[in-house]
Amino acid sequence: MKNLLLLTLIISSQTFFSQIGVGLNSSPNSFYESLYFKDNKYEYKDIKGSPYENTDFQLSQIGDYRDIPVRYNSYTDSFEFKQDGKNYILPKEDNLSRIVFQNRKKTYALLNLEGSKQYLEELNRDVGLYKKNTTAFREFKKATTNYEQDYPPTFEQLAPKYYGSINGNLVEISKKSVEKNFSKQQKDLKDYIRKNNLNYENEQDLIKILSFLKSSNK
Repeated sequence: MKNLLLLTLIISSQTFFSQIGVGLNSSPNSFYESLYFKDNKYEYKDIKGSPYENTDFQLSQIGDYRDIPVRYNSYTDSFEFKQDGKNYILPKEDNLSRIVFQNRKKTYALLNLEGSKQYLEELNRDVGLYKKNTTAFREFKKATTNYEQDYPPTFEQLAPKYYGSINGNLVEISKKSVEKNFSKQQKDLKDYIRKNNLNYENEQDLIKILSFLKSSNK
């Protein structure tokens, strides 16, 4: 398999990588660790919470390239990889669209969602079920009364959204979305959910619900 050096050379030769942050930072070791909003500047280390599921870089396979140390930033929706002590962004290219964490057996896929390329966690490749993890940033908020406390700048993990691939399109798999987009199947689907004691909060149940929708939508 191809290795990190070859991947870096290919990306470098095509000028796909860049050392840019949310707010541009000249220090390569501070890559993506500063945020700028109006007159406020925040360092990642001073923000409560984290946009990373794991801050450590973990070996992964990206397309045909193995043993690439990466981590996923769910605030910027980007994969960062490390080379020679510097961090770079993985370009959102088709040949690099599948990232598999080698030790955790967790996979992300780059898919077209809501008009842009986004990374989604692949829960079940056979049925086409994906999870979108998103982190929001909340700015510092100063207390306005003596009864309040200052609210620190915070990374907040939002509730994940689930999507299913149906006829080549990604459709949100939630009770509200399914009722809206699959009105003709509602009666049969409700009977199926009731008989099998399924709910939209359980990922294994979502696989069954999506499988039913795909079979009834042919």
